Amino acid sequence: MITLHQLRVFVAVAESGGTAAAARHLYLSQPSVSLTVRNLEAELGTELFIRNPPRGLSITPFGRTKLEEARTLLSIAEMFAEPQDAGGQLHGQIIIGYFNSLGPPYVPGLLRYLRERLPGVDVQLRDGDLGSINRMLETGQVELALTYDLGMTERPRVHLLKECQFYAALPPEHPLAQQQTVSLEALAQETLIQFDLPHSREFLMSPFWQYQLEPRIAYRTTSLEMVRGMVAQGLGVALLITQSLAEQTHDGSRLVCRPIENALPSQRLVLAHSHHFSPTPVAEAVTQEIKDFFKERLSDCI
Repeated sequence: MITLHQLRVFVAVAESGGTAAAARHLYLSQPSVSLTVRNLEAELGTELFIRNPPRGLSITPFGRTKLEEARTLLSIAEMFAEPQDAGGQLHGQIIIGYFNSLGPPYVPGLLRYLRERLPGVDVQLRDGDLGSINRMLETGQVELALTYDLGMTERPRVHLLKECQFYAALPPEHPLAQQQTVSLEALAQETLIQFDLPHSREFLMSPFWQYQLEPRIAYRTTSLEMVRGMVAQGLGVALLITQSLAEQTHDGSRLVCRPIENALPSQRLVLAHSHHFSPTPVAEAVTQEIKDFFKERLSDCI
């Protein structure tokens, strides 16, 4: 007989990507987690994971189907155990992935919003670059992801949250900061601080390439806040698309953001859900709240 404990362990292993991480999350021993998964596979008559020691575990197509069903059953069990005076409040857990640079400007406020609107939902977070977020979606390690519609190998279902525009990040005393808009041609004459993550680096250079420009790169960093801090200290300029709501960096220095006057495509900020899985009731509710969150704050962003 399959138990809720087996389902919880299975979901934890799938979401963690391995038995060791799942054991830490569940406060169990790794052998106990491995045995539970093996017993569940024996009950089901087939493997849920492919074991590849150098790479760990990867979920099988059958495992993907059962992961969706397990999440739904656990969500129903949470609702069944709800106290009578809880007023039909939605209960459950969800793991949301987000692209690194989208964290500081959006995720803290979003978490507070979800806590107020869905107090019975436990929201866990995973961050990564665009490629790793895409892989987390495909394997079911996250149910939803806040990301850019960029570099996705398997097309997930997406909800458009915002159209983002390119802008120039400049030191306050820089001559270009005194202008209302900045041309790519002028920006390319300056030394550039490059945001250097997979997919992001090529995407942020593509406007220059579109206009056959080759700016000189002074520094590269995988941290958006480092880019902003280096710009504020006068070490170069940057072309960015993730808009921070503040023009002040961690050390108290400031930078100036100016729109790009050249004709450039916008970039879609989306909430993604893997097409391999149907959304659970919790995921459906969280999706709607995230869409409402961005609708309310759309006017705050450039």
